[in-house]
Amino acid sequence: MTVAGSTAHTRRLGHRLEPARTPATGSPPRLSRRKRITFAIVANLVLLPAWFLVAEVGFQVFWKPRYWIHTSRLSVASGQTEAGKKWWPETLYRVDGSEFGTEFRTDALGYRARPTPMPPASAHPYRIAMVGDSFTEAMQVPYESSFCARLETLLNASHPSRPRVCLNFGVSATGLFDYWHRIVHDVLPNDPPEALILCLYPGNDFQPTLPADAFDAEGRPLRDYFRPASTIHHLIAWINLHSKFGCFAQRALLSYDAASKRPDPRLNNWWGHPAQAAQLDADPQVARYRALFRAIVDECRKSGTRLGILVVGPVANYSAKDGKSPIATILGQWDIDVPVIDTAIVARARPQWASVVFPFDGHLNDSGHQLVTNEAIGPLQVLLDDTATADLRP
Repeated sequence: MTVAGSTAHTRRLGHRLEPARTPATGSPPRLSRRKRITFAIVANLVLLPAWFLVAEVGFQVFWKPRYWIHTSRLSVASGQTEAGKKWWPETLYRVDGSEFGTEFRTDALGYRARPTPMPPASAHPYRIAMVGDSFTEAMQVPYESSFCARLETLLNASHPSRPRVCLNFGVSATGLFDYWHRIVHDVLPNDPPEALILCLYPGNDFQPTLPADAFDAEGRPLRDYFRPASTIHHLIAWINLHSKFGCFAQRALLSYDAASKRPDPRLNNWWGHPAQAAQLDADPQVARYRALFRAIVDECRKSGTRLGILVVGPVANYSAKDGKSPIATILGQWDIDVPVIDTAIVARARPQWASVVFPFDGHLNDSGHQLVTNEAIGPLQVLLDDTATADLRP
């Protein structure tokens, strides 16, 4: 009895200590597959801001890009319009790079703003629109150090009776295709400037493969191709301007299929070799670049705006051919009569030509902008002063 009773007592205690079991399986209840997946998704969404914050701190500390453009303004987005890519209007941007650190402000149209106000209309300023890419925009140096500002200073010194104003219409990461849309939508409409200087950087302006649907059946460039930025573009621009991690992710995505967008190897450096350009005269890509030049010439003629071309550099694979400017020679082969001031071949001919650009970034430094100014001011004065078309091609 004693042994049997003790055993029974132990079983009752054990029974009270065992966890509850489901009648069907005899094991603790489990979440269904759908609920487990839902829980994992919700948990990751909750943790996403924390992961993003950790990644952002890491990129802020360790990632050192050539430069990062950002702003403290919250109400900012993509500035793209029918004129193409540009900045958000009237915003102060900060450029942090390994070789320079600058600030620049944009005007009401989204281009780099002048630090001083425009002369009053009563002074009848002679306006010169400088249309180009990042070499013209010159965010790597203070505005006063850019060749656009330096040329304005020298032009005013020789024309005190009527103020000369150089308007900076440069936008980084753009080319001749973008210039065309910028000119017809922002530069020439309503109140065309007295002169337009097309600032070409050969290393970039002729590289992209031009989209076929941006030209009509006769090969002429369409006036309307770009569309105002969409909501997703605004969101991407905001992240890019406020987050280093976001900036890195965007650059990685853009470079993912960069190899597939490279032009035909046959077209490599055609813009630096007139003989090669002549052989490729019927190539669709070369024909589209020719059509862009002709369209810009026609628009300026209709607007009564004097047109000139300023080639800036140096570019490693662009130099004088038989003592002449390759771009000027190619335009001559195309029967396009536009004065060309080629400072790139002058810069490239210098023994230490790389000293006028930032070693890592590759854009003009202070000495480079001074070089362009020194080489361009004389021919530019002739172009702007002569009532006849000046032939400035070397």
